[in-house]
Amino acid sequence: MLATVLGAIIVAILIGAVGGAINGRLKGELSLGAILVVGVYFLVVTFLESSSIALFGMLPLVLIFLFGSLTTHYLEARVGLRPLFSTLAALGSALLAGFLYLMLIRFGSWALADTSTVWIALGILVYLIISSIRKWTRSTK
Repeated sequence: MLATVLGAIIVAILIGAVGGAINGRLKGELSLGAILVVGVYFLVVTFLESSSIALFGMLPLVLIFLFGSLTTHYLEARVGLRPLFSTLAALGSALLAGFLYLMLIRFGSWALADTSTVWIALGILVYLIISSIRKWTRSTK
C-alpha cells in the first residue's frame, strides 16, 4: 500500500511539473490548466491502479502545477528569459519542488501524504476557478 501511495504521489509530481511548465509557456488560464492536469492525473492513476489511490496525490499535483506555471510566467515576463529557457527552468524548479515535497514525507511528515489533504487541493482549485470567473467578468465590462 505504501509503495502504491508513493507511486501515485510521484506520478502527481511529474504530471504537475510538466503540465505547469506547458501551461505557463502557453500562457493558459490557471484554472483551466489545473482542471486539465487533474483530469489527466486521474486518468493515468485510474488506468494504473484505482481511483481511491489518486486522492493521495492531489495536493502535490496542484501545488507543483501552480509552481511550474507561475515560475514559467515569471521567468519569461520579469526576468526576460527566452520562452524555451524559461519553460525548461520552470520544469526543473517544479521537479525540484516535488523532490523537496517527497523529502518532507521521507523525514516523517506523513500529514502531507494523507487523503485529508484533498480538501486543500480542492480549495485551491475552487479559488482558481472563482478568480478566473471574476477576471473574465471584469474584462467583459
